[in-house]
Amino acid sequence: MLRVYRSNRAELLAELLAQELRLEPPGPFEQIEVVVNTWPTSRWLGEQLARVNGISALVRFPFPGSRLRQLVQTVLSEAPAIEDPWRAERLVWQVLDVLPNLLEEECASNLREWWELHGGREGQLNRDQWQLARSLADAIDDYALYRPEELADWLAGGAGDQLPEGLRWQPCLARALAERLPCRPFGLQVQQVIERLRNGEEPALPLPPRLRLFGVSNLAPVQINLLQALAGRISVDLFLLTPCPDLWQRSQRRRRQLGEDWINSPDGSWLIEAPRLEGILGRMGAEFQLLLEGSGECLLGSWEQGDLFADPTVMRTAEDSQASLLEQLQRQLASSESDQATLSLRQGDHSLLFMGCAGPWREVQLVRDRILSWMAADPSLQPRDVLVMTPDVERYAPLLASVFSDRDATGVDLPWRLTDRSQQNCPGLQQAFMSLLRLSADRLTASGLEALLGNPALQSLKQLTSQDAMAISEALQRSGFRWGLDAAERNGDDTNSLRWCLDRWLLGLALPEEPGLAVDSCAPALTDLSLQQLEVWWPLLDQLAGWIAQLRCSAPCPEWVDRLRRLLQELFNDGGNWDWELQAIHQCLETWQLQANDCALELDIAVVISVLEEALSTESGRFGHRSGALTISALEPMRAIPHRVIVLMGLDASSFPRHQERAGFHLLELQRRLGDPSSTDQDRYVLLEALLSARQHLLISWSSRDERQGDPLPPCPPVQQWLSLLAEQFETEQMDRLLIHPPANPLDVANFIVTPQRDAISCDRRLLNARRNLDAQIGEDHAHRDLGLALPLVWQPPTTDAALPINAEAIERLERWLQAPQKEWLKRQGIDAGEWCDPVNDLSPLSLPELDCHQLLNQRLSEQLDLLAHDPEARWDVQETEDWIARSCGQGFMPPGAAAELENNRLERRWQNLQKTVLNLGPLRLQQQPASQHSALLMAGETAVQISTSRLRSRSLLQSWLKHLLAQLDDAACHTAVVCRQDSSAKADQFHIAMRWRALKPQEADHEIRALQSLAQQGSELCWPVPPDSGLARAMAWSKGEEAADKAFMNRWQGGFSGWAERDRPEQKVCFGSHCDAELLLSLEGFEAAFQALYQPLLEARC
Repeated sequence: MLRVYRSNRAELLAELLAQELRLEPPGPFEQIEVVVNTWPTSRWLGEQLARVNGISALVRFPFPGSRLRQLVQTVLSEAPAIEDPWRAERLVWQVLDVLPNLLEEECASNLREWWELHGGREGQLNRDQWQLARSLADAIDDYALYRPEELADWLAGGAGDQLPEGLRWQPCLARALAERLPCRPFGLQVQQVIERLRNGEEPALPLPPRLRLFGVSNLAPVQINLLQALAGRISVDLFLLTPCPDLWQRSQRRRRQLGEDWINSPDGSWLIEAPRLEGILGRMGAEFQLLLEGSGECLLGSWEQGDLFADPTVMRTAEDSQASLLEQLQRQLASSESDQATLSLRQGDHSLLFMGCAGPWREVQLVRDRILSWMAADPSLQPRDVLVMTPDVERYAPLLASVFSDRDATGVDLPWRLTDRSQQNCPGLQQAFMSLLRLSADRLTASGLEALLGNPALQSLKQLTSQDAMAISEALQRSGFRWGLDAAERNGDDTNSLRWCLDRWLLGLALPEEPGLAVDSCAPALTDLSLQQLEVWWPLLDQLAGWIAQLRCSAPCPEWVDRLRRLLQELFNDGGNWDWELQAIHQCLETWQLQANDCALELDIAVVISVLEEALSTESGRFGHRSGALTISALEPMRAIPHRVIVLMGLDASSFPRHQERAGFHLLELQRRLGDPSSTDQDRYVLLEALLSARQHLLISWSSRDERQGDPLPPCPPVQQWLSLLAEQFETEQMDRLLIHPPANPLDVANFIVTPQRDAISCDRRLLNARRNLDAQIGEDHAHRDLGLALPLVWQPPTTDAALPINAEAIERLERWLQAPQKEWLKRQGIDAGEWCDPVNDLSPLSLPELDCHQLLNQRLSEQLDLLAHDPEARWDVQETEDWIARSCGQGFMPPGAAAELENNRLERRWQNLQKTVLNLGPLRLQQQPASQHSALLMAGETAVQISTSRLRSRSLLQSWLKHLLAQLDDAACHTAVVCRQDSSAKADQFHIAMRWRALKPQEADHEIRALQSLAQQGSELCWPVPPDSGLARAMAWSKGEEAADKAFMNRWQGGFSGWAERDRPEQKVCFGSHCDAELLLSLEGFEAAFQALYQPLLEARC
């Protein structure tokens, strides 16, 4: 007998099952089996059985696919059950064995052409070939469930005349596989079972007396036929969660109306017949019901049906309160077409809510706040009553911990568990193992190696700290590692490769870092590394490099398994705290060896990665559900489990519903039939099941703004259709309460406003305090609402303090302030506006960066000055030449090939022009000041020279001014010339004298130094109002008038075609705001006084 119990509430079905077990109790040692779809369903159902009966013991919860295959084996054979060889993960290796012969067939000419086009070395299997073989195996596996008639015809010798001409190789493939495999495909075995049971034959082994299936919402047609046939011998009980009864009755009427055409998919006309929500979302369930009723050909027993549909509004009325919108919708689904009550939305009803959010991070934040507000309003609501589901767990996983675990922000501990995330994407041993394999399959990059070294499992097992890992990455960057393992990967040039860097480290132990000193193409590097560091770092990197080289060699499956086992032993030993992950990898390797041991092809590393990724992903999703905490999971596992609060997060149009891509030769792509799997229909049905399973609140959210450009984005089509249905029944004001778009900015005032209709959007105390602090600083001045920490700013000119000391320490502090006054002020506030660490660079230079140009020129200039320092009588009066390629040999500065010659010529042009500009002032010498505490002066004739190899910047000019003052303080009595590169891009390699200062009396110099010290002293307490480079641009244009000076200030501050915008620098943003205009700074009280105090003396000293 086939009994179908239908209900719109899973609790009623679970209680019915529990009562059935109580009234017909099993024996003390009898094991009960209840077939379920997912692991979480088994956990929940076990809890429900224990709640009703007081205990749930000896209950197994197998999955439909495995259990039905066992029953087929029981009917057909007494032999021990074997793993189905027609499943795709095992079949693919047989496909690879038969493919060479198949490609010789005339009908497979297009397949042969593709194989030759994408093929590599003979006897080797690459990624493209593997993907084709896997697609073929997937297709044959699908045919066994969804096209058994065609498959039976092919195995009987059919030529597939109904197929397009280019696909008639598929029957040949199916027959070749059948000759090698020990049994027939599952669909054909089911046909045998049905025939045997119809003929009255006894099963080979006894069947269980009863088969129960709970919460199964979809099965393949051949599986449904099997259930109908088994109903003639055993009791088959199906506990079916459905939204309504009349939809299925309407499906039955539709079958009678269509007659023989009932097997066609109900697509377009289906929506006309069922324009309500169940028609939009419920096609998968409708097709399942149609197939379950069937044509009667396979039903060998009687049919019984029982309905347990609940009306939530009646249940709520019994509690003497008005039904919520969510309950009204559930009632509307369950009621017949002729009994449709009008929906109503009362004030304060938040049972159904749609929320568009500005990006994933903001979405997670808003979902957390909404859950907390519901928990605050209802003390009985516990974290275990809340379920958050998303179609893209990996996208949201990195954001969840920073939001849901932020107790300082919310003031409460919110226990939560993330499930269904692949272990390969979680920091652990499996992730480290797979990361190493992927590094071997693709280009080895500095960022990829950094990610591997940052893995906590690798760090723990290799006795590294996270600081060690960061230090290793930094050392590799400093020594020039960008990409590539060795010269072989870089087409013969090992510069910037990992092996090249390791060789440089070893040379650094024995040789100093000197220009031009290199062994072959390696120069010593990182001579500052300690032996203790190298003893740990170098062997680890050498070990990783050695394994990457081995993994890049193709090999047959047995050799791969042996190689990977040795890798696991050497790198991870016993696994430590991650031993269970290590065990899972070993089990996957063992299974793979059993499946592919006979495959003689040499497998590429990319094929190995594909095999292991699939094998390791099967373990995901088994743990973490029903833990007593708030659960965040994928859509599939917990979609039909009742919760008081259900949140569907991330229903973006780009990711929901999913669209499954099949190969073009797949028969299911050529023509869809009733019951064919569809990821789109499956996802739509999840939305319907979530509506059925939510008891108090259902929240649906998506990203309504593009993360980068801010463009509006729509929700997914099913949500759009649902909103359209609701808009037909509600006024605009009511729809505004159902569909909300919270502010994109977490600090927006609207997030913290409480109205009679709703609570505050945000529950974040930290954000509320930040908003209050901003309002307190801004006050009523709304014009400064988006400004920085330094505003509003009023600068008062300080008085010069004659008591300030002029010593080395004081001068050092003054230099730091002159170079970056805003940054120094922020440091006094405990703020570092820059990045914590430099980004890892993966690219080898195609041109020499300006910073490296300055370094090489300054290095060469320092050498020349050292020669003058060693010999007081020495003079620099002729232009020297330099081989810049030889100077930087082995250091990785220069780009490869002809680009190095171009950079060599550019550097030489700059060097020669620098010498020419300086020597035009006179022969160079170093002059020591007898009583000076400061450095010697570089003299060109009778003029002191300050040289900068870059363009004129505020920091270099002010530093030169300070040195000029110090020299005059020591009674140098000489002019000073500042030499730097020209600003014009056309003259970028030419130098000029940017500034000349006259000689000053020691008393004047002393006064100016103390004035600068007074500015710096006040600037440490109050932010300096003049941005450095914009202020310099104004000073250099001051002689043209104030209007021209202000224009120059504006161009440098706000940027444009002439150059970058200084206001985009991090410290300027923090001090003055993200969009501070030049007019605002120029109008600040005290700006002009500060500008004149700093720049007027050096402008007046020009000569």
